[in-house]
Amino acid sequence: MKWIARAAATSVCLVLLAGTGWALLPNFTKVDLIQQSESIVMGTVLEVNSSWSVDHSGIFTYVRLEIRDQFKGQPVGQEITLQIPGGRVGEITQVVSDAPSFDVGQQVLVHVYTQDTGYPGVYGWEKGSLTVMGEAIPDYNMTIEQFRHLVETTAK
Repeated sequence: MKWIARAAATSVCLVLLAGTGWALLPNFTKVDLIQQSESIVMGTVLEVNSSWSVDHSGIFTYVRLEIRDQFKGQPVGQEITLQIPGGRVGEITQVVSDAPSFDVGQQVLVHVYTQDTGYPGVYGWEKGSLTVMGEAIPDYNMTIEQFRHLVETTAK
C-alpha cells in the first residue's frame, strides 16, 4: 500500500512541475529530426496500452503501429511497438512533459530511435510524432511526397 501512496505523490509532483518549469526539449528542425533518427515510419495506431516498469518505478505506454510506409532506415517490418514514458495504470497517472500521445486509429509519421531500454522510441519526443491527414502532414505544411523528397535530400 505504501508504494501506491508513493506513486500517487510522485505523479502529483510530476503534474505540478510539468506546468511550472522551463521547456527542456530542444528546438528540433525537420532536418534535425530526419538526420538524427534511425528510421522514419508512417502508419496507423492499432493499440495503446500502459503498464508499470518491471521494477515498478515508472509507467510506460506501448503504442503498436501498423506500418504503411517507411522513409528512412532498416526495414522495421509490418508493425512496430513504440515505448513512450508515462501513462495511466488503474488510478495512477504518470505525466511526462513533452512525451508524444497517440490515439487508436490515428495516422502518424514517427521519427524512431532505439532507447536504452531496447525498445523503439520517438526521436524528438512530441516533435518527432506527426499526425497524417490523407496525403498531408499538417504540422510540416507539406504532402507525404514532399516529405519523402526532403528525407531523400537530407538523410545522412
